[in-house]
Amino acid sequence: MAGRKSDPSKRSQILRAATEVFSAREFHTVPVEDVATAAGVGKGTLYLYFPNKEQLFYATILEALDVLLAELAAAVRGRRGEPALRAFTRCFLTFFWTRRHLAVLMGRYEHKQREPEGDAWRQRRERVVALAREVLQPETRAARIAPADAVLAAEMLLALVRAAVINQRERDDPERSVDFVVALFLDGLRGGRTGARRAGARARGVAAGGRR
Repeated sequence: MAGRKSDPSKRSQILRAATEVFSAREFHTVPVEDVATAAGVGKGTLYLYFPNKEQLFYATILEALDVLLAELAAAVRGRRGEPALRAFTRCFLTFFWTRRHLAVLMGRYEHKQREPEGDAWRQRRERVVALAREVLQPETRAARIAPADAVLAAEMLLALVRAAVINQRERDDPERSVDFVVALFLDGLRGGRTGARRAGARARGVAAGGRR
């Protein structure tokens, strides 16, 4: 074991399996063997990459957040105001749209950020909130939201996106959800209905164009 080289693709394979297993069951009920089986590797191979279950769990979260942060920063670069808000929302939502298990996992075990081992997770999440606050600055100023409430506004935006991901239906259109979340955040329920109608009209127009 000591002379075996690590394989990045094998590590990613294990992390994907861990995400699905931890999302479906309570953390304390999951033996490491189940993750190894889901990943199609031996228990010894899993321990080569992750010495214990806690490290495997946190590695699953941290890797995803690192990718998410890089994608969010790229999405909003050079944008301000509503275009930045829309780009942030679209990036955040589409990242988790195909990673619904991960969104469930992070929500279920968010309390683990308060544990000593959760410090790196907490720091990354604070960076996500800080980026959301930066995107929302022009909007919160226009709405006269006090600086002390800016974190709450950012958390509300993230909660809306998470709700859209968790409650998605099989045929839901991610772009329609982006329109709805942005309109709901900026204008409340009336704006959310308007955003949904606008997205529906756009989708019908695209469909009609494709039939011509």
